[in-house]
Amino acid sequence: MKDKQGYFSIIQYSEHPERAEYINIGVVLFAAEAPHVLCQFGNRPKRIKSAFNVSPGVHFDLLQVSLKNRLLAEFGEGWKREEVDRFISQRSGKIRLSQLRSILIGNPRADLSKLFADLVGEVPSKPRKQRANLKLASRLKEYGVDGLLERPNPVMLSGGIKIEAPFGYQNGAFNLIQGLSLGDEPDKALSKASPHMIEGNLLYSQTMQEKRLVVVADDTEMHDESFLSLLSSQMEQHMVRFYRMANLQPLVADIRMNYSLHH
Repeated sequence: MKDKQGYFSIIQYSEHPERAEYINIGVVLFAAEAPHVLCQFGNRPKRIKSAFNVSPGVHFDLLQVSLKNRLLAEFGEGWKREEVDRFISQRSGKIRLSQLRSILIGNPRADLSKLFADLVGEVPSKPRKQRANLKLASRLKEYGVDGLLERPNPVMLSGGIKIEAPFGYQNGAFNLIQGLSLGDEPDKALSKASPHMIEGNLLYSQTMQEKRLVVVADDTEMHDESFLSLLSSQMEQHMVRFYRMANLQPLVADIRMNYSLHH
């Protein structure tokens, strides 16, 4: 699709407009072709509470719905730049729109999503742990070993600590397999990995070596080998078996071999 001229405006909110302190809560895109107006709002009650020390409640939702309906009613069938500028200048109250900015539109919905991610910074997504486990499940299915695994029951340790994992298999000890998203910064990656080391050590010692944690890390391609070697060494010292999502063959081979031995 050939790029076409369009405009966008940032939707902003303030609990106290007289102070001119606003936070971004959404984006509206004006396209030359239908659909002429597209809006995307974030779910930002925590950020609003942090910024203004208030809970926005239902009133905030109504303000967003009202603005979206107004935009669609005014410009849903088409628009002119000066008409949009006039609409923006007449806005008052807790929600305002920034001045129009030019954009070349290729795919309106994709362009809106990118603007929203860049300017509002809230892209709906699954928690990292859940995303890693979903990707791990998909990879294990690709290798054809998903049917060889068990769904482990949660393991309760002393102090009320509960260890949960989506997959498990027997290999001398019973292995509980968890996915881990490392991200792209070594210090943050280490912070994400450290709880698994503690959990793995406690699991191994408190179950008298009958259970062991297995961690499969994603995003490993973003890190150099020295960091990954350090991480793997620390995992092993804490009795955690460590694999990379991009190289699952060793884990897959172990699952297949031990399934044959125990069935």
